[in-house]
Amino acid sequence: MAYWQEIERCAGTLVRALHDYWSDKRAGRIMPARADIEPAEIKHLLPNLVIADLTTEPFRVRYRLLGTKVVAESGNDFTGRYLDEMVAADVEDQWETCYRLVWTEQRPIFGDTTVPTVDGGTFTYEFGIFPLGGDGAAVTQCIAVEDYGWLNDRLFELQDKAQPWQPKGMTPRKDERKT
Repeated sequence: MAYWQEIERCAGTLVRALHDYWSDKRAGRIMPARADIEPAEIKHLLPNLVIADLTTEPFRVRYRLLGTKVVAESGNDFTGRYLDEMVAADVEDQWETCYRLVWTEQRPIFGDTTVPTVDGGTFTYEFGIFPLGGDGAAVTQCIAVEDYGWLNDRLFELQDKAQPWQPKGMTPRKDERKT
């Protein structure tokens, strides 16, 4: 995993889009509050978003909300789980370092990470983690985006073609039939 603080180094269009939105919502403050974030304004980002709560003493990251593509890519819905409950210590340390930097420095962090795939390969994606604070002074949550690059367009294409799963030979329930 690599991380940096300069948005200019990011190639991901979703990371840049969330950065622009977050910057606008700051409205001259250090960071926006969670209440400033309007999901309807960033519909195109929702499948790739993560919202995490940050707690102190001890410092912990709890995943409050995961977008559908985040769940699909990770193969796991870890909503409500803590970072330190889920991953190997070395991976946890890298992610905790990123969240801790956002918490202490009250500014976004960007990066990329390579993860294993189910077929034994690897996959690299870019991310951005942005601070949110109820009082505008203390970071209490983060909003993050995972940008899968070229795969974003493919996922959108497949999502548009997706049909509800139905076992072969079964007819739809009465309420599912087209009229």
